[in-house]
Amino acid sequence: MEYIFTQCRPVSCMHPIMSSSSSYKSFHRLLHLISFIIVFPSIHSQSSQSTSALPTGHLKPLGSHRPPDVDIDELNEVPSPREFYEKYVKHGRAVIFRGAAKESPGFKLWTDEYLREKYGDLEVRLEGKREKGSHLIPMGDKYIGRSSIGHFIDHYHTTNRYMVSELPTAMYPEFFVPPCLSCGLFRDRLVEIDIWMSGGDSHSILHKDAFNAINCLVNGTKYWKLIERKYEKWIYEAWEPDNEVGGYSEINVEEVDMIKHPDIAKVPWSNFTIHAGDCLFLPSTYYHQVSSAGETNLAIAVLFAFQYREYDDRGCNETEPAFTPLSEFDVGWQWPGHGYMTMGHHDIWETKDEMLEAARENGPIRFDKELFRGADTDKLQEVQEILDPEGKGYLTVEDINKLDGDTLRKYALAIEAREPSNTEEYEYTYVDYSELKDVIQILMDRDGALTRKKFILVYKEVLGGTKQYAIGLFDKLTRDTKRDKVLPADIEQNLEYALEKYRLLQKIYPVPPGEEDLVKDEL
Repeated sequence: MEYIFTQCRPVSCMHPIMSSSSSYKSFHRLLHLISFIIVFPSIHSQSSQSTSALPTGHLKPLGSHRPPDVDIDELNEVPSPREFYEKYVKHGRAVIFRGAAKESPGFKLWTDEYLREKYGDLEVRLEGKREKGSHLIPMGDKYIGRSSIGHFIDHYHTTNRYMVSELPTAMYPEFFVPPCLSCGLFRDRLVEIDIWMSGGDSHSILHKDAFNAINCLVNGTKYWKLIERKYEKWIYEAWEPDNEVGGYSEINVEEVDMIKHPDIAKVPWSNFTIHAGDCLFLPSTYYHQVSSAGETNLAIAVLFAFQYREYDDRGCNETEPAFTPLSEFDVGWQWPGHGYMTMGHHDIWETKDEMLEAARENGPIRFDKELFRGADTDKLQEVQEILDPEGKGYLTVEDINKLDGDTLRKYALAIEAREPSNTEEYEYTYVDYSELKDVIQILMDRDGALTRKKFILVYKEVLGGTKQYAIGLFDKLTRDTKRDKVLPADIEQNLEYALEKYRLLQKIYPVPPGEEDLVKDEL
């Protein structure tokens, strides 16, 4: 659906570890699947090329093409909200606040033992530590991509898992927001608070985010490479649908192909290190690539929106700006640590601003399909019940001004598509429906039947699913939990029934313009 007062901000835009190298399912994974099942020998091809006259930095890490030559300000004191706006936010300039994270109680408190004991039952979202080499999302103790903090703490040093999650609200009192966001319009525009935690050795792609962020490092070390947006034309930005916010580069940051991507040679860049206790202001306009190190690497990201040309310092004269517990802020999206995670949703206050602007220019906003494009009758009724409980059929400027955060959140959840990885049924969208169907058919064609043991193995090792879901699917194919073999008659009668949730909940991946026929040929 498309709505006039929405802004798509998928999780993949905000969290680069989750971004794929293309926007649609590749047939190459299916080839891997077939070779696994039929046990074809691996075929490796190597190509050689003369190393003479190769471009500087070819097949080396990003930044090897030229020395870093763009300075970033480093401050030992956090500036006032107005100075922060005038010098940095207004001009989209990054800045480092050395030692600012040390003011938070969590800087000393958040050891593995403390987190396990106090917050161990709260849930967090998981990703694999590396973008390359494995398509598998880690399995937590809850389900695929979701773990309790206690279980994560017990395993993250020895497994390929990385916490990329909204920060549970119970942890808010132990993180202090820097003074530059403590008053004025900044205070009212916090969108989301994220926590990143790993055992080090994690690497992002080159990307930019949808919102401004202050990233504070509690443990470990992070190595940042920044590229200003004005050089975007040279970084080979990957195609994404128009409604997605953010962006990423198609280059391999660990081995940049300077022959395929020669314009990278023109790009000036910044290189700096963030140590435990430091905070970085990262404007949404900056492309960045981050590598994390340390036995424990834990960071908090405060995402905030700011779209104004003039700064409003209301409230700043009443009290001296100071480090303030996060629990004293009305964050746009808050997560209690269980259930549906709201990570990646748009800025609810920007939606309110858009409504106000429309009402001031065109008069009261009416609830009709022309305004809420793509909405069916039931959805329009739900939206009206949320925004217009009195049933007037329209919203005036006065009505819109009265909309509070809870109402705007309900509205956003009603009209925005839910990111599958935020839900408990993520596996139904993570395991590809078409590939799953192909797996079953290949096994049936080869063996004439499908055994429980072989299916569970293939479902886990090739498709990246879990044993629990594999067993449930097998039982639906047989409609008998005691049987250990699926016969051709079972496939004919039960296949669509067994795969129904995978089909209905499958996320549709947009296809870049001009590649529709290629995808059809591959599938």
